[in-house]
Amino acid sequence: MVNEIRVSFKDERDIWIIPLDFPLNWNLKLKFSILPERPTPCIIKRQKWIRALRMGEKLIPVIVSAEGSIEKPKLIVTTPKISSKEKEKIVDFLFEFHGLKSVKELYDFMDGDEILKKIKEKLYGFGKAGLMSATVFEGIIKAIIQQQISLRNAELITANLVENYGERIEFCGEYAYEFPTPETLTGLSLKELRNCGLSWKKAEYIKGFSSEVINGFDPENLKDKNPEEIIETLTTFKGIGRWTAELVMVASIGMNVIPADDLGVRKAISHFYFKDKLQPAEKVREFAESKFGKYMSDCIVYLLMAYRQRM
Repeated sequence: MVNEIRVSFKDERDIWIIPLDFPLNWNLKLKFSILPERPTPCIIKRQKWIRALRMGEKLIPVIVSAEGSIEKPKLIVTTPKISSKEKEKIVDFLFEFHGLKSVKELYDFMDGDEILKKIKEKLYGFGKAGLMSATVFEGIIKAIIQQQISLRNAELITANLVENYGERIEFCGEYAYEFPTPETLTGLSLKELRNCGLSWKKAEYIKGFSSEVINGFDPENLKDKNPEEIIETLTTFKGIGRWTAELVMVASIGMNVIPADDLGVRKAISHFYFKDKLQPAEKVREFAESKFGKYMSDCIVYLLMAYRQRM
């Protein structure tokens, strides 16, 4: 069962509109969700992005949509009545999570490469690379789940975990979900975790890491470390290797690194730049760092999206 259900009354809603000064194709952004109909904990319904965010003891449901043209978009955010400080935090999170930033420099760079230019034109308005989690803890758990399985299977397992053990809150006729807390995951038995689709080893890794967080380790402090320090820190935990650490850095902290051991990344770069001859991880790492520089994480996201559609 879900950990707890909270109810937010409909007359408490607040709608705010945020004009953007850069191109955004919101429908395209949402299109690449692997499992839109299930809470991971994000859900996508009728071109609306829905999830709950935990702020202290509060669980705040957030619904996001967009209107206007690609060149003159407006973000529409619906929440209960909250403080201006909470609004500011939510806006900062949404911009970071969805990669809602100016793409002029990125697009100028992509125009200098024949392959990237073609992909940019096909995916115009996608924006910049976003994140896969609201917290570093959530990102680490998701990265453990993703080890050595397809992204779709990983999302299915994550959705099972969220539906069974995350909190949810009713708002505007929808349920908004939040990711399970370290306390919740630590309190689960290995069998309960296994029933969500996890292997025994991954269940042990998740339960063990959650326990470390309860005992004082704060994953958010990783944001203040450099890549090598993050790898050194995370790989001390059972079940976390370099690939997992690099995925956390790029997809949960937003650092310009490449999880070169990721098969999807290797396939995408090999497809577009090596005539589909699968390259080893170190070759991919060296190529990407040299070829894309400070735009590496963004370019890799575009390559992955294009590879998924075989552009």
